[in-house]
Amino acid sequence: MVKQKMTAAEAIVFYLEKRGVKQIFGIPGAAILPVYDAIREKSSIESYVVRHEQAGAFMADGYSRATGEVGVCAATSGPGGTNFLTGLYGAWMDSIPMIAFTGQQKSTLIGTMQFQEAPIVEMAKPVTKAAYQLTDGSKAAELIHEAWETATKGRKGPVLIDLPLDQQKVEIEVDLDELIASSEPEQLPQATKEDIDKTLEFLKDSKKPVIVSGGGVNLSNSTKELKELAEALQIPVVTTCMGIDTFPNDHPLFAGRMGTMLDTPYGNKTILESDLIINLGGRFADRNTGDVEIFKRDAKIIHVNIDNKEIGKVVPTELGVVSDVKTFMVKLTESYKQLGSGVAATTEAGAKLDLTEERTKHARKTDYEDLPIKPQRALRELREFLDRDAIVTHDCGISQIWSNQLFETYEPRTFLITGGAGTMGWGLGAAMAAKIAHPERQSVNIVGDGSLGMSLQELATAAKHNIPVIVFCMNNSLLGLIRQQQNWFYGERDIDTDLIYKNELCDNEERGVDFVKTAEGMGVRGELVTHYDGIKPALKRAVESGKPYLIEVVVDPTAVCGFSNNGTLTGFDYSQN
Repeated sequence: MVKQKMTAAEAIVFYLEKRGVKQIFGIPGAAILPVYDAIREKSSIESYVVRHEQAGAFMADGYSRATGEVGVCAATSGPGGTNFLTGLYGAWMDSIPMIAFTGQQKSTLIGTMQFQEAPIVEMAKPVTKAAYQLTDGSKAAELIHEAWETATKGRKGPVLIDLPLDQQKVEIEVDLDELIASSEPEQLPQATKEDIDKTLEFLKDSKKPVIVSGGGVNLSNSTKELKELAEALQIPVVTTCMGIDTFPNDHPLFAGRMGTMLDTPYGNKTILESDLIINLGGRFADRNTGDVEIFKRDAKIIHVNIDNKEIGKVVPTELGVVSDVKTFMVKLTESYKQLGSGVAATTEAGAKLDLTEERTKHARKTDYEDLPIKPQRALRELREFLDRDAIVTHDCGISQIWSNQLFETYEPRTFLITGGAGTMGWGLGAAMAAKIAHPERQSVNIVGDGSLGMSLQELATAAKHNIPVIVFCMNNSLLGLIRQQQNWFYGERDIDTDLIYKNELCDNEERGVDFVKTAEGMGVRGELVTHYDGIKPALKRAVESGKPYLIEVVVDPTAVCGFSNNGTLTGFDYSQN
């Protein structure tokens, strides 16, 4: 191991490369040019330029969710950095490991309100796991090392590094291999023997136990362990919003999804009828739980989470286990197998539980033949066409809720969503990054017209870099979810949720924005679909094109998504909604 001379900016780039970073997303600007120059001249990292900095953060976030690796983005100072904040906030809410670099004014000018100077570190601290400023260029290698360790260890999260222009140019001498080798092995909290024994005791006394699989199961890459645990115990699995893709939706033990909106009827029914809930890596977030009084009943709750601050924060628990969920599941499975039978009492000895019939009986209706196309039918056609391992990304709004309620998933890290932030405009960037990460898979952004209006410029990013992502826009010319709430809770006093206007240049009086023509203007192929029979042929043409493709599906603006209107979980049958 030998120390080498380089600039601070080069040290940062070389460090990222040694850590396996292959892409960086963002927009260069004067204050971050030393980093971008090092990427061009000294590394094999591929740089993707976006059309708005927030899309760079969304792509870094989506890349991390699709791969489990660290996503990286970069922007210049001032507005470049502040445009990152929404993306950082979304990653922070969902514990996504990513690193964001921002340029900054020269260190001698900081605090004097110079051009494009912003206190980005102070702005970012509340929505990151950590935020740093490089005040001494000679310490650049140590700083990026600390940032990497912070983002990837324990409860993961985004980190911001602010780089004053002059400090990026400082000449240093460092051995990056030695620095990386100095990393201590991660010591994750582990369930104790007492935790496992108590869990087994609860299971032995339970008649209707259920596993709730949260986002931590994906973050810990433990979907295999979840399947092994559920099959050993022969108890149902219900997923949260962030855990939707952690368990195959056609598995005999899959009961469904829980929530006040992002649910399936049989998933909620299973939760409500259970007498023991084992929450693995979930947070009991409000859209999953609604009114927490529903959990203050006879059912006992075991909550397993890597972060001790989450235990009992929302819902009281009989047993709180601060542990890596993978370790917990492995230990519980092994201990159960050693005991043999007599623990979980959901089946007769030696029998196999199969929830397929009940799950199907309670499923929502999707075989509509109405026109305009029902969104439920549109999603049915999409799911039937796509491969099992296709990746779908989501923005926020009624299209997201329909997808959460109806779109089946079979492989981990294939249903990407900002669960905590609920960011409109997020899904296209995430879909592009997922396609870059997995070029062999189909990658589709399921989006409403309202959200697409917030990311539309990124079609140019897809065209420029030839990222063959599919944008599946369900256009009801509304801010559909907010219109629904106005109708239900505000006496139909709608305001600012109607997006229709007469578009004389496109001879369009029914939709306002002509997304197909707009996409074509950016170099992206597109087509309009007005009948459900046209959805699969359009998808086939999109895939066969090998190019970015937009499919604008006109859907019924009067369609509503069923959800609880009293803030609690329900077992109601929403099959007609």
